[in-house]
Amino acid sequence: MRLRRTGGVLLAAGILVFVAAVVTLIWTGHTALRYSADTDDTVPLWVICLTVFGGLAVAWLVPPKQDDPLPKDSHTTRQAWWLFALGLAFAVGYYLSPGGDTWFLGLKLALLLAVPLLFRLVSWREWYRVDTHGRRLRPLPAVVVFLALFTLFGHDYTGARPDLIALIAVFVLNAMLEEIFYRVWLQTRLEASYGRWPAIVLSALLYAAWHVTIHGGNGFGIDLATTLVHLGGYGVFLGYLWSRYRNPWLLFLVHGIINAPIPMLAAMW
Repeated sequence: MRLRRTGGVLLAAGILVFVAAVVTLIWTGHTALRYSADTDDTVPLWVICLTVFGGLAVAWLVPPKQDDPLPKDSHTTRQAWWLFALGLAFAVGYYLSPGGDTWFLGLKLALLLAVPLLFRLVSWREWYRVDTHGRRLRPLPAVVVFLALFTLFGHDYTGARPDLIALIAVFVLNAMLEEIFYRVWLQTRLEASYGRWPAIVLSALLYAAWHVTIHGGNGFGIDLATTLVHLGGYGVFLGYLWSRYRNPWLLFLVHGIINAPIPMLAAMW
């Protein structure tokens, strides 16, 4: 019961952070949000809201997966907060670092992959042994609506022609690794301890936080608000997909397209 009450406090705090970020962007007039680290193109705030809430609404209508793969005990809770601390260390460490690919890859691989596995906070097989039999297609309507809104409203790509090898590397190191860490490992443990929505919101905020280093350029406060609303909103949708359907493959797909929008992929040909 105490964990559930704590979950309510965490959820309220997380919602307050989201609301504060939205109010900050509207109050300061920064409602055109940069949507990629690789381009200066922007997308309106209302498009982010429409895309996220549209995907959430459709997912809510489709029956979810029922079973919970982790026990609700103190060991799981400790694992969750150790993972949260590692995610926070990655966000802060990367922000304070000199930047560049070496620091980014080094910190990410160490803090989001090597340390959790070496200290047995997680198991690698948690994601690739997830049983999706009989429910593989359930999330597809929500994914289709989300990606349709994402593609149709404002996500035009005007950057340089992308490199296929770079896209593959980004997919593995960003889409796959981040979804495994933030959703499969962290969110699942937070869910077991505090419930669905506190876990989704906390994981989404932490996932968004590290992007402040590479998105924006309007000062730390505005950049943080931008990433919390933009990437945090997408994180909420991805977290809801994971919570209801436990299908890691669709998480990888959606995250990969967010990183490399369909117009960007079309620019390759």
